[in-house]
Amino acid sequence: MPNSVTRRTFGGATLGAALALAMIGGPALAQTKTLRLSHHLQPGHLVDVASHRFADLVSEATGGEIAIEVFPAGQIAGLRQGAEAVQLGTVDIVWSDFGTLANWRPEYGFVSLPFMFQGDDHFEAVFGGPVGEELAASLKENLNIETLGYGNAGFRVIATRDAPVNGPEDLVGVRIRVPEVPTFVNAFNAIDANPTPMAWGEVYTALQTGVINAVENPAEGLAVGDMNEVTNYLSRTLHIMTDVNLFANGAMMEGLTEEQQAAMREAAATAVDEFNTATREASASYWDELAATMEVVEEPDRAAFQAAMAPVWDDFTAATGDAGQHWIDVVTAAAPN
Repeated sequence: MPNSVTRRTFGGATLGAALALAMIGGPALAQTKTLRLSHHLQPGHLVDVASHRFADLVSEATGGEIAIEVFPAGQIAGLRQGAEAVQLGTVDIVWSDFGTLANWRPEYGFVSLPFMFQGDDHFEAVFGGPVGEELAASLKENLNIETLGYGNAGFRVIATRDAPVNGPEDLVGVRIRVPEVPTFVNAFNAIDANPTPMAWGEVYTALQTGVINAVENPAEGLAVGDMNEVTNYLSRTLHIMTDVNLFANGAMMEGLTEEQQAAMREAAATAVDEFNTATREASASYWDELAATMEVVEEPDRAAFQAAMAPVWDDFTAATGDAGQHWIDVVTAAAPN
């Protein structure tokens, strides 16, 4: 990954000092509560960096009362499994996305609709305002999830093994890896590709062996995953915005003291804000890193992709009714003029 994007990007906070030994005969030391944080991305990905930043801030703010252990790369749960585990409380904290949560509440798939968001400013207008607050309340009520922060991991591009992608016709019949998210599957079915849901940890080998012929992800995910070693062409389609949010089990949060809850929320706000800033700054660097070894299509026919994928919106509202249409309406209304 680029040398300019390291944990130093996030301030280099250190772990809080251990509690001092009590005086002889005085009160016993407080017992450390250990929480498990899971994500599906590789060590070194900005999500992993932000996870450790969050853990350090929590430890510091609570004087070591809370320790957060980070499990990257799907060590204890993949993307879908983690989203389910945080609802059940078998994992305390997870980075996940609304498209994955749509497996339990289909209306949340609105975030992953193709070409829903116009850019980073549109993301900020939605998630940093009243819509974000409404979403957080909805998640707490429906899935027992407390939202600690909304992350923007960037807009997605397409890497292929065998031929460049200029328009949707170039993906007809192509086996392309997509996450285990219904909206993604529907989007690539709409252009007659062959979407193949697959855990991220399996993608490199699947491309290497020809099980799949393409993958779509933000540039960072492709670069950190070394996908340029097993693909040859890169197309800047920007077809779906990638949200990756820091979620906590609601019951776990309620079991903390008020001071501990406040420390968790403040630490998350800092870490996720720094993650969003770093992602924006690193986006061009990751694209350039990939472009140095791949044949690049900088300006594919995005209008053709948008038109071809438009039926996915109709299918989504037909399946989710007023609930899904509501979220489309509020996001559309928040678009910058």
